Amino acid sequence: MIPPSKLSPFTMLLHLLLLLLISTSPSTSQDLSPSQSKTLLRLQRLLEFPSALSSLSSSSSFCYLPPSPSFSLSCSSGRLTSLSISGNNTSSFTLSSSFSSDSLFTTLTRFPSLTSLSLVSLGLWGPLPSKLHRLSNLKLLNLSSNHFSGSIPPQLSTMTSLQALILSHNSLNGTLPDLHPLSSITDLDLSNNLLGPDLPTSFSSNLVSLILSKNHFHASIPLQLQSLDKLQKLDLSSNLITGKIPTFLFSLPAIQYLDLSSNGLAGAFPVSLSCGAALGYVDVSNNLLTGAMPLCLRSNSSNLFVLNSGNCLTGVNPKNQHSGSYCNQGALAAILPPVEKNNTESKNNHLGLILGIVGGIIGGGMVIGLLLFVALRKIKPKSFDKNLLPKSSPGLPTIQVSPRTPAETRHMSQAVRIGTIGLMPYRVFSLEELEEATNDFDPGHLIEESPQGKFYKGWHRDGSTIMIRCIKLKQKYSAQSLVQFTDTLSKLRHRHLVSILGHCIVSGQDNAGMTIFLVTEYVSNGTLRSHLTEWRKREMLKWPQRIAAVIGIARGIQFLHTVTVPGIFGNNLTIENILLDETLTAKISNYNLPALPKNKNNKCGTW
Repeated sequence: MIPPSKLSPFTMLLHLLLLLLISTSPSTSQDLSPSQSKTLLRLQRLLEFPSALSSLSSSSSFCYLPPSPSFSLSCSSGRLTSLSISGNNTSSFTLSSSFSSDSLFTTLTRFPSLTSLSLVSLGLWGPLPSKLHRLSNLKLLNLSSNHFSGSIPPQLSTMTSLQALILSHNSLNGTLPDLHPLSSITDLDLSNNLLGPDLPTSFSSNLVSLILSKNHFHASIPLQLQSLDKLQKLDLSSNLITGKIPTFLFSLPAIQYLDLSSNGLAGAFPVSLSCGAALGYVDVSNNLLTGAMPLCLRSNSSNLFVLNSGNCLTGVNPKNQHSGSYCNQGALAAILPPVEKNNTESKNNHLGLILGIVGGIIGGGMVIGLLLFVALRKIKPKSFDKNLLPKSSPGLPTIQVSPRTPAETRHMSQAVRIGTIGLMPYRVFSLEELEEATNDFDPGHLIEESPQGKFYKGWHRDGSTIMIRCIKLKQKYSAQSLVQFTDTLSKLRHRHLVSILGHCIVSGQDNAGMTIFLVTEYVSNGTLRSHLTEWRKREMLKWPQRIAAVIGIARGIQFLHTVTVPGIFGNNLTIENILLDETLTAKISNYNLPALPKNKNNKCGTW
């Protein structure tokens, strides 16, 4: 029997349907037709025999192959309906010069029933062929972490069934085609490309997540974004966007995550700016903003996390801000119009003068920025050394704050995407907060003690109930290893997981006897099994509720398989470890945590 943790989200969906006794009908599935089997083997050759497809042969029963983290497929009536292939290649790896993206997609069009296609980190290169639109039934298209170049073909606009389009981490360039006809799309990720210079102005009104970070977009933020009343996540960070920040962005009806960092946005916020009730994360750092922060963005809280360093703002920590002249000069350089080329001497002199002024401004800004960067680098270690919390209760060592909070990692991985929406922003907790939440770790708050650690129930200052897991480490780890570990932990946030909300690292003398406290959601509405079997105590789950739970679990498993490289597998997935919250949203508990990075001088790597 295949362990549940190794099943793909699609196979897991079927497995859980059986567990829920939704259907007792015998299976009517069949293997791929001979023509589709031959096409799949041809695909194996075109991809130059990646390790994920090493087991395929002409004698394979394709529809009955056990899924793996790097390869899975689904069939219906002898046709391929979903295909997922992932490589473990480095970012510089590409297929040989004989590879043809045109041949690849010509072959893929022989699977007309495909609704889900994921080809990730396989070293694919070349342009995206216009024939891509022949896969007209696709709902999910993920071609991330490859080397596709050139422009996005305008024919993609005709793929009206698309619900999720992920083309991040490629080398695509040029102006985006009109994506407004993609009326069903909710999730669009085009980050880490070379797209630009114009920001798109027309999108489907159903967009929930829009990620355009790390591209070459110029100009200003289009006012047309105001019509996206379902938008929950917007990431425009690390571009060349100028102008003022449109105030409507902060009060979009559904907006929860807003990242505008590392651009050339300038000017002051209106004093009367209002924030939407759902807004939970804002990053406007490293721009050219001046004036005071609006009241609704002025301080962090349990409901809203704000990053604003690297501007010229007043009323905030001056150590994290530039002088006013830096932003004024930077804004001037950003808005200077391009000089037209002319062969006359006077025009050449004028061009040289303009370039000299702009070069001086930019050079001066770079020098100031470099000096501030060096100064901050020198200051930060000292500030962390001094940031030791007061003595805690007996038996618990002193805590030292991690040198980098995961909440400051602005660019979330593509696997996180929309799953974090609605969760409390990740943060570093102090030991005092955890002692307060658990009444100094009173035994009455201890829920479970197992090899995985001690689990305490607690109450946060904002009134929410939390779970605190105490893990004792068996060896000394470097600060770098702990930062990498906590950065990975900060990504384990999804509405179908019992998500990690933050951490607290406590170390004894010389980092001996180190302890990590993980703060997670507390889900108190029972297990999925209890909702299916304890009919006298609970209301029996209706058909739509069961289907929603199963789909949610499949999404949670898919998230665990893709949130990190390699993914998180070997999870203890049983019906008892599926919890339901007050809204009957299914959440996976007892999933594996990533291992702490091993120290170079210590190979044991155990906790």
